[in-house]
Amino acid sequence: MKITLIHNPTAGSGQQTKDLVRLITDAGHEVRHRSTEKGWERLLQDPTDLVVAAGGDGTLRKVILAAIDHKLPFAAIPIGTANNIAKTLGVLGDARELTETWSTSMRSEQPFDIGEVAAASERERFVEGFGGGVVADLISRSDEIEADARLLGRETDRALHLLGEIIREAAVHRWRVMADGSDLSGDYIAVEVLNVRFVGPNLPLAPQANPSDALLDLVLVSETDRESLLAYVEDRLNLASGQLPTLRFTQARNVEMIAPAGVRLHLDDRNWPSAQPLTEAMTLNISCLAGAATFVGTTETGLRKHTGS
Repeated sequence: MKITLIHNPTAGSGQQTKDLVRLITDAGHEVRHRSTEKGWERLLQDPTDLVVAAGGDGTLRKVILAAIDHKLPFAAIPIGTANNIAKTLGVLGDARELTETWSTSMRSEQPFDIGEVAAASERERFVEGFGGGVVADLISRSDEIEADARLLGRETDRALHLLGEIIREAAVHRWRVMADGSDLSGDYIAVEVLNVRFVGPNLPLAPQANPSDALLDLVLVSETDRESLLAYVEDRLNLASGQLPTLRFTQARNVEMIAPAGVRLHLDDRNWPSAQPLTEAMTLNISCLAGAATFVGTTETGLRKHTGS
């Protein structure tokens, strides 16, 4: 099989490109590669059988969206910090075994949904999720997570520490929310529309999310969830694991909302449309682009079959 490898050399512990190339060629594939730092999108204009993203969630998001534009299937070698997308896809375990299955009887091609948010004249796609409130506030402080010497521990621990601070101080806002015509409006500290199971520092806000089911998972976090969510963050910090509280959620193909003034929004791992809180309410329409991408994995990834039309 002919493979295009797109590699982020700064992801995770800095996996060497030569090691990844050897891994793929040892599995019997032909491979060409390009760093995410060197105009990699031009390489997709001359398509191969498969484009593989080696990196974290940011790298995988870029590659998935580019693969859609060029009508190419994608696969993943997760070497980032959170790997929220890859964990949802079940891409875990032995990388050598993974690369070998790309061209064997274990290979499985599955539809992969994409989200799209529209606001006034703006329209943008997302892979992980879109929302507002505490997760968006955490993203706005990413520079502290990466470089603040006052915070101890690895990047995920620093993110969880900041998240705890943000949850404690989070203001409650009134959101107008409609999910496939059902009115779920209410007072929330966070509203998330997710395509994958995890967000931020591996928070499993949508543990049943399936990016092959033609549905988005809408998660609503209220004041009554604050203390139990804080307890979960503390358990993650002190015990390395925790039981996330059951949050209000529903699944929908289309979510209409009015985000209130004073909240920050995020699209995947960046603030959107800016890092600042909204100065006025914003009307948003979020929809599921069912099966927009094609994921190549194995029959053991655990994703349910695509059921949407």
